[in-house]
Amino acid sequence: MRRLLLLLTGVAAGLVAGAVLVAGAAAAAPSVSVFPTPGSHSFLPRTQIGFRGISASHIGNVQVVGSRSGAHQGRIVGDSDGNGGSFLPNTAFTPGERVTVTTGLNVVGTKNGAWQFTVATPAGPIKGVNPAHVPAGRNGLMHFRSRPDLQPAQLTVTRDRAPASAGDIFIAPQYGPSQDGPMVLDSTGHLIWFHPTPRSQLATDFRVQQLYGKPVLTWWQGSMSNGSGRGNDYIYNTDYQQTGVVHAADGIQGADLHEFLLRNNGVAWIVGVSPLRYPGTLKPLMDSTVQEIDMKTGLVMFEWHAYDHIPLSASYFKTPHHPGHVWDPYHLNSVSIDRDGNPIVSMRNTWGSYKISLATGGVIWTLGSGQSSFKMGAGTRTAFQHDLVVQPDGTLTIFDDGAGPPREERQSRAVHIALNTSNMTATLIKQYFHSPALSSNYEGGVQALDGGEVFVDWGQKQYFTEFNSAGQTDFDAHWNTFTPSYRAYRFPWSAQPPTQPAAVVTRPANGISTVWASWNGASTVSSWRLLGGNDPKHLSTIGTVPRHGFETQVQGHTELPYLQAQALGSKGQTLASTKTVGSTGTRMSIFGHSAFVSAGGTGGLYVGCWARSNCDATATISAGRTVIARTGKQTVPTNNGGLMFFSLSGTGRRLLSRARGHELGVSVSVRNSDGWTARNDMVLIPYRTSGAGPHTSTGSSRSVQILAKTAFVSSKGVGGMFVSCHAAGGCHVSSTLTSGHTTLAKTGSEYVGGGDCGLVFFTLTSAGRSMVAHDHGNQLGATMVSSNGGDRATAQINIVRFG
Repeated sequence: MRRLLLLLTGVAAGLVAGAVLVAGAAAAAPSVSVFPTPGSHSFLPRTQIGFRGISASHIGNVQVVGSRSGAHQGRIVGDSDGNGGSFLPNTAFTPGERVTVTTGLNVVGTKNGAWQFTVATPAGPIKGVNPAHVPAGRNGLMHFRSRPDLQPAQLTVTRDRAPASAGDIFIAPQYGPSQDGPMVLDSTGHLIWFHPTPRSQLATDFRVQQLYGKPVLTWWQGSMSNGSGRGNDYIYNTDYQQTGVVHAADGIQGADLHEFLLRNNGVAWIVGVSPLRYPGTLKPLMDSTVQEIDMKTGLVMFEWHAYDHIPLSASYFKTPHHPGHVWDPYHLNSVSIDRDGNPIVSMRNTWGSYKISLATGGVIWTLGSGQSSFKMGAGTRTAFQHDLVVQPDGTLTIFDDGAGPPREERQSRAVHIALNTSNMTATLIKQYFHSPALSSNYEGGVQALDGGEVFVDWGQKQYFTEFNSAGQTDFDAHWNTFTPSYRAYRFPWSAQPPTQPAAVVTRPANGISTVWASWNGASTVSSWRLLGGNDPKHLSTIGTVPRHGFETQVQGHTELPYLQAQALGSKGQTLASTKTVGSTGTRMSIFGHSAFVSAGGTGGLYVGCWARSNCDATATISAGRTVIARTGKQTVPTNNGGLMFFSLSGTGRRLLSRARGHELGVSVSVRNSDGWTARNDMVLIPYRTSGAGPHTSTGSSRSVQILAKTAFVSSKGVGGMFVSCHAAGGCHVSSTLTSGHTTLAKTGSEYVGGGDCGLVFFTLTSAGRSMVAHDHGNQLGATMVSSNGGDRATAQINIVRFG
């Protein structure tokens, strides 16, 4: 009997030991977080059932039964990080039913791995509306000759003392006037890149983020209704090419415009709005949602619904009895990840921010609203706030709109707040105000920069401002029309798009060709070089100018038939070239805006020829409808220039003598025998001389030719001389005028294209002006030396004063 008792005792002890081992094994099982969370009632009929904290291969058997739809078949798909997976039902759940999920897992907040949730009843889609476009006014749009398809909003920079190291500006105007879309501005506010959206869509939250160790451009794009968005989140690389798009999941109609937070490991945090039916009202209740999306699989790794965790009593819109087509008690507008990995969200319509547990979905603490977990220090309360961001040291930056409606604060501001989670206090570190004061009803953002700088977008008000570490404004800009932007950022950015730069050519009079060049998205262009030639495959340099904003005007003394612009980097290297543009203009040109007429009515026109052979041209000069001079044929050498002489009719001389200020406006046309015609509006100016005048002669060298024998100068000593260049690469012409041992004028280097001609201008020295003024015959003999490097042309000229 004793032996039997001992045996039974041993068996019992073994059973107890076995029970302890089983309990130990259960305790050692990993905790698994799930969504829909136990007891939730906001998830939609097409929700997946997610598990986090365990690999998909260890999820095991999952039984899913709807109280109306019955048992659901499906499949389990793993998250890309190996730490979770989802059961994807083959069919949707039924609105309003209770769903029971049974597993063998250690699910947080459940017993025996089983839990229930209630499926929400959707209210149906909310129709988007086309974005409003404000009137452009007189200065509301940017216009570009080379890119007429781009018409972004125009802005004005009123203060620019911020360090360029702060980076370029990333912003997306929302009300046109013509086009909306993401926009990159350089550190001084000049456009670098603009990407217009379709007219029915707008873009928000445009910025640079890191993905797999590389910088990418990200933004939300879609339609908007009742202050919320329905769209997708886009990812572009540094070549401005789309590399990804993130969609809302689990039946949410689309990603909302308020947040697209990308993590370097390929996880995206997005927000959504879920219209639900609520008893007693026909208005949809707009539930706010947060989703953590696995970009590689499209699976939801975390999902949170405000309606499950934030009571309607916390809202300043507690009931549906408010103006508008929807009831929007939450209006979630930002997601930021705290240092412990848990998200913090901001809600406009509760005036509160909430830290959420990734494990349970529960609210860890509340900041602000009427239910704050913290003792709110002076200046820490916000109203209708946006863009809460956790800083690396754990402090928070927030844009405090304050304007509602109702208007709760005198002006909007950016705030920097410290939280003490030991004694649960909130303390204001610093606040930033615009001068003059701005009051925004909606939107806005704050970005903390290196060195204590802070960049603020004022939301509804069309301003964006940078403050230095002392709180002083060192950059301020605004749109020229009432076009708000949701947020604005500064980031270092370097990009060279694979597209070809754009160019358009205009060929005005005076032999000056103009190329308007731009390269949408190029941030590394320092200057533009103009090339030209008679053959599109053989071009030579005409001139180089520094980049000036999005579109640069490059001019050159040239009538060459083929032109091209090259974008140059900081070291002068060629980055890209525009298409070679063929000439559609005249092969002749009239230089200058004035023609000088002697007392006898004789004058001359500076004319250039670029026909296949010498030009046999005639000139006609008209004052209104009256022809006052007409010449016979005169020869101008090809790829060169010359003077065409004319004599005014008696009517022309009378009109000139009676003209106001002794300047007669005329129209001049020069027609070649092959039909090419050049036209120019000019003024005829009389001059008088006496005596025989000095000996004159033109001069030439290997590359430079001085084409005229007379230089006409104004009473202020400004004049010009007609020269041509015969060097293949063009000439950099500098000139000196002397009379005896006196230097009359020196010019800087002026570019004249190869096989081209042009007027080079000079200003007399005080000694030169005195000598010209005191020359009794108004014909001062001078020597002109024009140099192209070491190559010099010398001419003996006559300087004649007019006016």
